[in-house]
Amino acid sequence: MQTEPTRKSKRAGRPRRLLLLPLALLTTHCSLFSAGANPRASLPPCVDDDCDCGDLISQPLAQAVLDAVRGDPYGLDRDGNGRACEALPLATRPLEPLTYVSPSSHLALGNPSHAGKTYVGNYLIEREQYVLAYDRDRASLIWASWLVNRSWLGQTDRQDDFRPDSGLPKEFPPVLPTAYRGSGYDRGHMVPSGDRTRSPQDNSATFLMSNVFPQTADNNRGPWKELEEYSRQRVREGKSLYVIGGVYGERGKVGEVTVPGRIWKVIVVLDSPTASVSGITDRTEVIAVDMPNRDRVDASWQTYQTTVDRIEIATGYDLLSSVPVEIQAIIEAKICG
Repeated sequence: MQTEPTRKSKRAGRPRRLLLLPLALLTTHCSLFSAGANPRASLPPCVDDDCDCGDLISQPLAQAVLDAVRGDPYGLDRDGNGRACEALPLATRPLEPLTYVSPSSHLALGNPSHAGKTYVGNYLIEREQYVLAYDRDRASLIWASWLVNRSWLGQTDRQDDFRPDSGLPKEFPPVLPTAYRGSGYDRGHMVPSGDRTRSPQDNSATFLMSNVFPQTADNNRGPWKELEEYSRQRVREGKSLYVIGGVYGERGKVGEVTVPGRIWKVIVVLDSPTASVSGITDRTEVIAVDMPNRDRVDASWQTYQTTVDRIEIATGYDLLSSVPVEIQAIIEAKICG
């Protein structure tokens, strides 16, 4: 369910992070994180660490942060004229009408950006192993969606066969496996190799460069990896996961590839390996994280927990759109931990 950012009253000082329990002490207790309970609920997640203009997708969204947080601790108004991040687009791009309906089970939770088969900035790629949306001008995915249950996990070794995606339209310039060489960035997976170990073919599909983005080493080998491993442990315990993950913002270029400012993931946890979306209720556990794509990040993924609502504010997407709206209203506003 999509929500719009609203301007909030100013508050003194730099906002503090949510204090969350370490992994060993986590339960599945969930609590609402709504605007009534916390003024930051209507702001993008970057206000919980250190926003800059590269973490935001539009000038109005940057302005909402500038207006809400007294003193401009993030340096969004460099020239002091009262306007934040003036080089950003003047509006968040609205979602286009949904023109293509995919039969893929990986899109059971919905199509977050209404990706289809015509617009090169929001091009849908469907595979047996996952579905993703790709932006030709960024030369990168913008989100991916995939199901993980015990049937997807096996003993297959990591294939490490990074290669261009020949399934992209011919007018999309190929991204080569060597594209990030010398850049300081890892070739970060969105759909993890470890989530597709049933067969060599499944694992190999995760090494297509369309499923890869420039990711800092500290993030890729730190909290992002820890969350991937935690997720698979939940699957081994008998859970079924619907996962949507993506990138947004800009922190420069590696060749033709846009380096994202932020990385996010939403995990819907169902209670059995064969559970379906119809089993989602207002008590369903949802894990949402939004991390800065920087070095010197916190090692714990729990530090970056947020709500689905706030990821929607940050991206302009409509997440979990296949879930009944009355259930969305609850599960998208809570933090489970």
